[in-house]
Amino acid sequence: MEKAPHSGEVRMSFMEHLVELRQRLVKSVIAVCIGFGAAYTFAERLFGFLTIPYNQAYREVFHREAKLVNTGLIEPFLVYLKVGMMAGVFLASPFIFYQLWQFVAPGLRPQERKHVVPFVLLASLFFIGGALFGYFGVFPIGFKYFLSVAPAGYVDPLIRMDEYYRLAAWMMVVFGLVFEGPLIVLYLVYFGIIQTHHLVRNWRGIIVGIAVASALLTPADPGSMIMMAIPLTILYGITILLSLFLSRRSTSAAKG
Repeated sequence: MEKAPHSGEVRMSFMEHLVELRQRLVKSVIAVCIGFGAAYTFAERLFGFLTIPYNQAYREVFHREAKLVNTGLIEPFLVYLKVGMMAGVFLASPFIFYQLWQFVAPGLRPQERKHVVPFVLLASLFFIGGALFGYFGVFPIGFKYFLSVAPAGYVDPLIRMDEYYRLAAWMMVVFGLVFEGPLIVLYLVYFGIIQTHHLVRNWRGIIVGIAVASALLTPADPGSMIMMAIPLTILYGITILLSLFLSRRSTSAAKG
């Protein structure tokens, strides 16, 4: 094995990186399973909480209470298992982000490795915050739009439990992951991989990319797309401001 030129530490081979990745993944899966064990007891309540935006949208459109249906004997059981697993992912997210940082840490300089706590806290906050934004901000608008497409009195929507769970879970995870983007960009700026002027110079392409991603990752209605595109655009602007601060701070530190 070779020595890392900037730190004097042992550089890992490709196979050793794969072994390290497998170990980190195994630890993350174990953490998710532990989170699942803690959350499964409340799976029925969590699923009820997950259906609140749909129930509210249904009442506004049809002026009566909504009901989900199941078409299989074990469908409720499987849905509650999936709900518990999704809750386990969110509960274990700080540990998962910690494992991610530990995997990339050997390639960082010693002073950069000290950012483990800020990274884990911010990544967890952005992930959970993005999911909650999707739940509170996008779900009500998107569900109301799709329910209003069917004319009242002619079509009575019968939504399966599993169908609703897959849509809601996908949207929450997507919003959580998308909100990680600004944090990743900031660290790329901090590590010197990209420069702030690249973010400013390519703003048109980035805005178009945000619009396209919002259209692809949200239900196909203008309201949901806008509800994702607007906060991502705001986060993009905040990312530029913070990257300017990081760039100036790095320049001052280099001069000092």
